[in-house]
Amino acid sequence: MTKPTILVVEDESIVAKDIQKTLQRLGYDVPAVASSSVTAMEKIEDIKPDLVFLDIKLKGSEDGIQIAEKIKEQYGIPVIFLTSFVDKKTLERAKITEPYGYIVKPFNENDLQTAVEMGLYKYSKDKEVKHSSKQYANTLLSLNEAIIITDNKLNITFMNAKGEELTDTMSGQAMSNNLLKLIKITDRTKKTVDARQLKSRGDEPVWTISEALVTVLKSSEKKTLHITISPIRNEKDEIIGNAFIFRNELAETSSVTEPGEESAIIENVVVQNSFFVKKNSLLVKVYLDNILWIQAMDNYVIIQTSKDQFVIHSTMKDIEAKLPSNQFARIHRSYIVSIDKISVLDENTALIGDKIIPVGKSYKDAFMKKLNFL
Repeated sequence: MTKPTILVVEDESIVAKDIQKTLQRLGYDVPAVASSSVTAMEKIEDIKPDLVFLDIKLKGSEDGIQIAEKIKEQYGIPVIFLTSFVDKKTLERAKITEPYGYIVKPFNENDLQTAVEMGLYKYSKDKEVKHSSKQYANTLLSLNEAIIITDNKLNITFMNAKGEELTDTMSGQAMSNNLLKLIKITDRTKKTVDARQLKSRGDEPVWTISEALVTVLKSSEKKTLHITISPIRNEKDEIIGNAFIFRNELAETSSVTEPGEESAIIENVVVQNSFFVKKNSLLVKVYLDNILWIQAMDNYVIIQTSKDQFVIHSTMKDIEAKLPSNQFARIHRSYIVSIDKISVLDENTALIGDKIIPVGKSYKDAFMKKLNFL
């Protein structure tokens, strides 16, 4: 296994050398130290470190916070600040750079090792989340349905290509714009649906507006669509926005009866020990033994296997009903896991490979009953 490479940026040479030797003794690769902004950036180019220890109160034309901003912008390398006593204003400036830790002087060997391990671990998890978010965003962009995601005030935060077509607005122009400034929604009784009716409802995980008349305010074009609205929640289960999916009901109904498309109705059916999942124009068999976890994302479900990822239009309730309960467990409103794939478990999380999955309080008791304990 390759040793993590660390750069130490500290203008007190004795302190810098002490940190370097301590980190080397702990098994890390610390090929160089730097004492200023110029030498720090040169060393980063030269050694390509995995982590940078950086003194906040570095002397010279640029302090440690300014250097951290450059490192973040140009290289995206995690930074851990070395600090002594600093005032509140300096700490507020430091927070903006989103460091991966702080070490307060004087510190010992254990402090350094803990900071390195926690910093690198947090950085790897952040990269994983960003990668997953990018994958999911790319999936939503390519779907053949208009998808618009808003915050709690109905200000748009995401829109796919079909959403652009629906609103007659480019995604970049729509960002932060209020949804109801782009479209007007009228229900089947011809009543205008207002912002209060569209905002997330805690007691309804998903709700729909059938046969809605959607008027594009820019062009005055009108379309009759089926609208599904789902709340978006953060890791604390708090509602932070809404996901709107706009479908052409006639197109959706006719697609099932198209020649050669009849097999699509079995795309979510479990046949013995496998799923048939529709991927592009094919039905792909996914063996249950290969599934690591299943994650809910609005009205879609992501099936993660050891080698692939499938996105299907379904609900967690529907998927859960079709899975063998002795092999899979719902451990969170957004996650179903393969029980035998769990390697580590604590009170609030389960670990499958490098994936940390939260365990929800309301699912915990039923989940724990499925496990064997010595």
